[in-house]
Amino acid sequence: MKRIPDGKTHDAINAAVLTVVLAGFYYAFREGIGPVITYLDGYTIVAFSVAYIFATFFLSPDLDINSKPYKRWGFLRIIWWPYKELFKHRGLSHHPVIGPLSIVSNLLVIVAAVFLIMGINYEVIPSNLMISTIAGMVLSIEVHIISDNVVSKFKGAF
Repeated sequence: MKRIPDGKTHDAINAAVLTVVLAGFYYAFREGIGPVITYLDGYTIVAFSVAYIFATFFLSPDLDINSKPYKRWGFLRIIWWPYKELFKHRGLSHHPVIGPLSIVSNLLVIVAAVFLIMGINYEVIPSNLMISTIAGMVLSIEVHIISDNVVSKFKGAF
């Protein structure tokens, strides 16, 4: 019996959650729910969605093993080698705060280095797009962690 969802199941769960979140955004816009329509626009929703999908396929608490997300990086997976060496699988990498924080922080350091090398000024990127991008990545990682925990907790129920 499986103890945790496999890669395809994680991808399907993440897709379902994104669908529900986007349906919620649509409903909030249609009904004119204040905080949502005040802080979100088409650009932030697209940034959130693209980041969420990217994180579903390339960022995962399973980057600490030879998982599909790890292998999808191809020759660039070398950037995840320190993460893989530091974290024990299903340990802190699957902690609901430390896991997403460590993955997103690692990626942001790499992106900042690339921006610096290329001479790109990150200050020109609107803060609402940065926040929605980070939120999309974090939610995707959290969904992975939650689905692992839920399945592990109820593995004997079925």
